[in-house]
Amino acid sequence: RLCQKSAVLGSVAATMAPKKKPAGKEGEEDKFEEFQKRYIKNQKEFDTPKIASVQDIISKIVDEGEDVKSWNFDREFDPMAFQVFCHTLRQTAYNDIEAFRLWKCGDGDKAVRSICYYLDSQPEPGVKDLHFCDNGVTELGCEFLGRTLGPNGNKVVNLLRLDYNQFGTPGVEKLSHGLSQNATLRQLSLQYCGIGEDGGQYIAHILMFYRNCLETLELRGNYLKDRGVVEIFNACRRKEALNKIDVFDNKFSDSQDVIKALRDLFANNVNLVFYNLGGNQISDAGASMLVHGMIGHGHLQEVLITERCSGKTHEALRDQLGAGKGKKKGKKK
Repeated sequence: RLCQKSAVLGSVAATMAPKKKPAGKEGEEDKFEEFQKRYIKNQKEFDTPKIASVQDIISKIVDEGEDVKSWNFDREFDPMAFQVFCHTLRQTAYNDIEAFRLWKCGDGDKAVRSICYYLDSQPEPGVKDLHFCDNGVTELGCEFLGRTLGPNGNKVVNLLRLDYNQFGTPGVEKLSHGLSQNATLRQLSLQYCGIGEDGGQYIAHILMFYRNCLETLELRGNYLKDRGVVEIFNACRRKEALNKIDVFDNKFSDSQDVIKALRDLFANNVNLVFYNLGGNQISDAGASMLVHGMIGHGHLQEVLITERCSGKTHEALRDQLGAGKGKKKGKKK
């Protein structure tokens, strides 16, 4: 009985023991282990403090056996410590990271420069998802990103999110120098970045590149106004990959130029099916012109307008979208 009890306890202990990081194939160099050793050495050499988020991730990988692909940072850290961290990633060619997400870490352009230094390494890291949200990024940080994601730079990143950084039009101009020749980015989010009406031309430059493959463009909460959005809508007309655009709260009106640009876009780009036009100065009359312009364009799946429009206008919009969907279904039969 004692032997049986010991065996049972032993098996329970074995199941409850923390998982260790799986060993690589025989003779295969363990890049993570190499990164860890070098990181400890570099921290001592440069006398930098530990970064809490990095320590948490290392603990998950080593102690809990998690395969952590997304490295998320949501606490402030020492700029030099982060530079040493990114330098070590490049130094050891540790490429098993798919996402870097920095939210309000307070390091601004220095953090962008450090990550760009890592992304510029060869072989190219596997990072596809890049977030710098409310991180104090300025036009200088945008210049770093434009260079790294430009024609001679990184070909892996496919999502860039820079929401709540007040770099404005100067920042988006710097960004466009690289992104206007980028053929891998699929989602770009520049929400609440203080981009003015002059910034529309630079976003249009990004869209007009013949190999541009953006699928989602998020621009809500800026100040593009009539001139800025018209330039963007016109640039979207021949973008076959683009299927969603969000220009909520960009302070534009239902002027003749805006309505014409939208109706032309409805007619010319059948792949662009989601539009968020809410939070702008669109009247019932302007919305009615948009609804009329949607007739015969069954590809449209969602067109959102301001809640200030009447219930009758919203009903007409829903009916037209419903009619388009019904027509589409009928064709399938």
